[in-house]
Amino acid sequence: MKADGKKIIIIGGGASGLMAAIAAGRCGASVTVLEAMKKPGRKLLLTGNGRCNLTNLDPELASRYRSAADGGFCAASSAEPVIRQFPAADTLRFFEEIGVAARAQDELVYPCSGQASTVLEALLAEAERLNVTLKYNSKVTALSRDDRKGSYLVKVGDWTYEAGRVVLCCGSKAAPATGSDGSGYALARALGHTVTEIVPALTGFICRDAKLRTASGARTRARAQLYSRDGVLLADETGEIQWTDYGISGIAVFQLSRYAKELSAGDEMMVRLDLVPDRSEESVRAALGKMAAHMGMSSPLYEADRRKLLSGFVHDRVAAFLCAGSPEARTVSGLCSLLKNVSLTVSGLRGYEHAQLCAGGIPLRETDPETLESRISPGLFFAGEMLDVDGPCGGYNLQWAWSSGCAAGRAAAHSAGFN
Repeated sequence: MKADGKKIIIIGGGASGLMAAIAAGRCGASVTVLEAMKKPGRKLLLTGNGRCNLTNLDPELASRYRSAADGGFCAASSAEPVIRQFPAADTLRFFEEIGVAARAQDELVYPCSGQASTVLEALLAEAERLNVTLKYNSKVTALSRDDRKGSYLVKVGDWTYEAGRVVLCCGSKAAPATGSDGSGYALARALGHTVTEIVPALTGFICRDAKLRTASGARTRARAQLYSRDGVLLADETGEIQWTDYGISGIAVFQLSRYAKELSAGDEMMVRLDLVPDRSEESVRAALGKMAAHMGMSSPLYEADRRKLLSGFVHDRVAAFLCAGSPEARTVSGLCSLLKNVSLTVSGLRGYEHAQLCAGGIPLRETDPETLESRISPGLFFAGEMLDVDGPCGGYNLQWAWSSGCAAGRAAAHSAGFN
């Protein structure tokens, strides 16, 4: 056992863990990061399709996060104080300081290099500059508190570390190949914390319609509305839809999936798609009618004519899917209805291995709202996906990693007597 009551141990070397280590190290603390994988930051390298969407310039960013324990969107007493301590502007200043220039595409922000590896390398270099110790292949198997000493015992294999402060940054259960296997939840439970239901989020929908395979591989801009089994509208998104052999995916679907908790209980839901979201139904019907008249088509429309007309608005594979087994496709009005109102039955979410993150985790009410220190076990802090906080696609969740990691790392160092 290596004893050091003032030492800070960060469990997890992902985005939030590295930020927590840097924040504590900048306060002068002695910091060790324990990473279960052979290399750190594997999930970070996948973000933004390898480009790393660093943050989002949304002026209302702090209010966009959800928490299951809060029954929906986080209240000002939950995620907002942490985001406001280290907002997007601070994120951009921080990364430029450590050597990562950034550029904005609308509200999305990426490193100018276009490479997530640039971000990871800069974080590791800054950690090294601050004399942070990084231990790889170091999976924590047990975490306990020595109440007599007021310190923590962190077990890795047959070795035990003793530390005055611990920051849990183990990630969720999403993308387990990157090291996020959910083991951090057991560590938190062992110290008295609860964990809300964990479900995949920012993932695809599994749909029952076998004809969807006809459209597999196509991409379509659409308005997508998610309804509960009882017909209640839960969410409404407009963006890209990707058609697959199992169902639908794409950014718009990922955004809806955050609201599809009922699917984890075996319930079915419904998605309605408007495949021409930027035009009214009257406009689409009139355009189809003009096309049909110009090309000499008459009702009932032949199958080749139907596909030709639909392909003027959507990918030809989607046109084939819409026409398959749809008697209403024989008229212009029917084709218009197909484009403006596609109903799909959703039977499930794609699993953790395909999810970008999870909904659920350690309830924020069990932590201090400013420092993310445990209200149950003093000296224990949380950051990143361990907590019951999730945001939309587009840099929101990395911003949560930076903000929560910074808040927890600083607070851990300050509570240990470092400035």
